[in-house]
Amino acid sequence: MKKLRIFLTIAVLGVSVISCRFGRHTTIVENGNGHNLRIESYGKIHFDSAGTDIAYISSGGYLEYQYDDKHLKAENDGYGRIKYELDADGQKLNPSGNGKSFIADAVKMMIKKGYHSN
Repeated sequence: MKKLRIFLTIAVLGVSVISCRFGRHTTIVENGNGHNLRIESYGKIHFDSAGTDIAYISSGGYLEYQYDDKHLKAENDGYGRIKYELDADGQKLNPSGNGKSFIADAVKMMIKKGYHSN
């Protein structure tokens, strides 16, 4: 019986360690004045020095930003580059084309609302 309890304790601890992600997880939610804002991130995120772009996301990390009908998802692609998914009002945006100004506006808003590079 004692061996079973020890085994179960070790098994529970093992499952807990495997299922947990170690790192920084941040969520900011703001609703008011007819606008909805949600910022969620995991891992290390760095903005550029101008505060207009995402310079770095750690391996396994991501950043999600939603402001009303505008959505940004950025994550590390596993090769040290940032992979973006952008859409505004239901239309997909190209991060190196028509989405560049959206990314800049999103980063400025995140900084304004207290989300900073970590």
